[in-house]
Amino acid sequence: MTSIEKHVIVTGASSGIGRAAAVELAKRGYNVHLIGRNRERLAKVQAETIRDGVESPTYQLELTDKDAVQQVIDEIYAKTGRIDGLVNSAGIFYTTDVLNYDDKSWKEIMDVNFYGTLYPSLALLPKLFDQGFGSIVNVTSVDAFDGILDYDAYSASKGAVTSLTKTLALEGASKNVRVNAVVPGITDTEMTHERLLENIEKYRKKVPMQRPAQAAEVAKPIAFLISDDASYITGQSLHVNGGWRLA
Repeated sequence: MTSIEKHVIVTGASSGIGRAAAVELAKRGYNVHLIGRNRERLAKVQAETIRDGVESPTYQLELTDKDAVQQVIDEIYAKTGRIDGLVNSAGIFYTTDVLNYDDKSWKEIMDVNFYGTLYPSLALLPKLFDQGFGSIVNVTSVDAFDGILDYDAYSASKGAVTSLTKTLALEGASKNVRVNAVVPGITDTEMTHERLLENIEKYRKKVPMQRPAQAAEVAKPIAFLISDDASYITGQSLHVNGGWRLA
């Protein structure tokens, strides 16, 4: 671990890509601040990420509560004095059909996927601007670029996050604050596993590499974009999809 302690906040850290990102960042020596809904699962991820002096405090939080998000971000910054990065990985995914539109489903998906990305970013950005460095990585989806039948709200929410990424990158560029997105294709996580099994042959035909990604394979590009190795990269959407859009 370097002499300067580095701190990263990861939302959606209790499962899936968020959990994998937290584990990968901890391996690289970051103190990882774990935000999620499920306290028990957060505790399990905490046990995986405490290593070699690295700390990983947990925060049970609803990211749709703007005031609560601000309070937690303020608390973390007050304790650490610096934040090197934020990974916005929280998200939900379920079927919606535009021909059977209902406000409740669309609102829930947009609240978690879009506002659950926006609120942590808004809470942290002034601090990153003041300290003169930092990196935000948003987890979007290939569906933001290609669309997907029966998942209209999910696709729209990830499209909104993709546009937000570019706008925040412009806001932060002159202040040495970078904002990028990682764009997974089909990834085997708790949220997608059942759907993946039901459609495995279709995905094998769609993906030139003929398999889904594992969450750890998405976590490594996230860690790269957080790191100083990506110091001249901002406003980009890095596709991690096994060649999905080539097919």
